[in-house]
Amino acid sequence: MKKNYLLFIALCVLCVTLFLGSCGGGPGSPGSSGSQDTGINPEITAISHSNVVSNQGDVWEIDDIQDICSGGTPEKFGNDYADITFEGIALNPNVPSTNVLTVTNYTVTFYSENPSNPTINAISAGSQGGILIEPGVGTGPYSFLIFTTGMKSTLVNALQTINGPPSLPLLYNMEIVIYGQDKYGNSFSVSIIRQIAIEDYDNC
Repeated sequence: MKKNYLLFIALCVLCVTLFLGSCGGGPGSPGSSGSQDTGINPEITAISHSNVVSNQGDVWEIDDIQDICSGGTPEKFGNDYADITFEGIALNPNVPSTNVLTVTNYTVTFYSENPSNPTINAISAGSQGGILIEPGVGTGPYSFLIFTTGMKSTLVNALQTINGPPSLPLLYNMEIVIYGQDKYGNSFSVSIIRQIAIEDYDNC
């Protein structure tokens, strides 16, 4: 009986290990689709957050209010971007591939961690320039718009209509999904998720 119990425990550990080992690749990338058709797995190998202040690295703090700094100078304020680097991984490394992936468009969707937070409308946009992904080649970083000043203004106005003070920072899970095609017309997508924190940050 004890032997059967130990065998059961060992099988459970093996299943959990296999499940965790199959989850995504790259820095937080939850996976892709269409690779079986294109023969290339489009991986996100690096991602960072940039705004008008600087590149913030893998820190996702969104400043939603432009303050006036000491001396009357307006705080630096503007849009926010995700800077993304790609690499194509051939599904069969023993067969040379001349296929190339082209990014065509992307979406950014926000999922609130607090039900009382205002809804943030998704972004749906075309590719920001010619982005190619080839097997065995790193390319980028490329900038993808993820939060505009207009979205910040809409969010601040929405906060005025909720009951009671908001819990700051406002926390959302942001999912960026990038779509494209290979040179034969086969479609692919790759996605990545980051938690963003939104409030009035001091960038003076």
